[in-house]
Amino acid sequence: MFNPVNLVWWLSIIAESALLATLFRRGLFRVYRFFTAYIAADVCVSLAMMWLTPDWQSKAYARLWMISEPLLIVLQVAFAIELYALISNHYRNFERVRPRLFWSCMLAALGISLLVLMVDMPAHWTSRVFQGIILAKRVATFALAAFVVVVTIFLRIFRVPMRLNVTRHRRIAAVYFLVNASLVFAANLAPGVTKPVNLALMSLTAGCFVAWAMLLKPEGEAVESPAAPTRAEIEAHLHRGEELGRRIGSLRP
Repeated sequence: MFNPVNLVWWLSIIAESALLATLFRRGLFRVYRFFTAYIAADVCVSLAMMWLTPDWQSKAYARLWMISEPLLIVLQVAFAIELYALISNHYRNFERVRPRLFWSCMLAALGISLLVLMVDMPAHWTSRVFQGIILAKRVATFALAAFVVVVTIFLRIFRVPMRLNVTRHRRIAAVYFLVNASLVFAANLAPGVTKPVNLALMSLTAGCFVAWAMLLKPEGEAVESPAAPTRAEIEAHLHRGEELGRRIGSLRP
């Protein structure tokens, strides 16, 4: 029987595998090491999960998930920290702000996750280890989604010349983390709604892999030049300069 979820899952795995090959072919794995490690681990886990999909209620499937999920969570957090460490290289004072920003988001996400954990937990999920992994996944997912939103706002306010790859990587990662958070929320929707929502979100995830593969290029490691000032901006600066000159000239010794 045709299963569109499995089809999109396979397409996502193919796109993610192509991204992994692209990172190695272009030599970018040396710069984005934790990102590459996360993508490689996710591909391996996804292929193993797909192999066990016909019997997804088996103990083997459950054991694989419980072993692999903590590793993926750790690598996902490491990939996010690596990204924002790359961003902080462009800000001399950002390094002091980043840890407080990151841990504030983590603690806020922990509080939210604890409040709604029972809503997400089906009655037959009685294993404490399983519940612990679910909680850790929720915390990491919501914290990273909150983190990218806050940092995106920060970067919109405080703009500096930045490597084009880092800019593109950050933008795609923001979409990726927000989609992951949406997938967690989608699990609570009615069955008739969950499937189409999951399909749409999984398609967005595959699109993120395609975007990374297409946009991360060796030449993108150069710092992007700031845009040339427009005529209006030049005239505004000259006007402010003339105004400042008049004020200085009006001062009496």
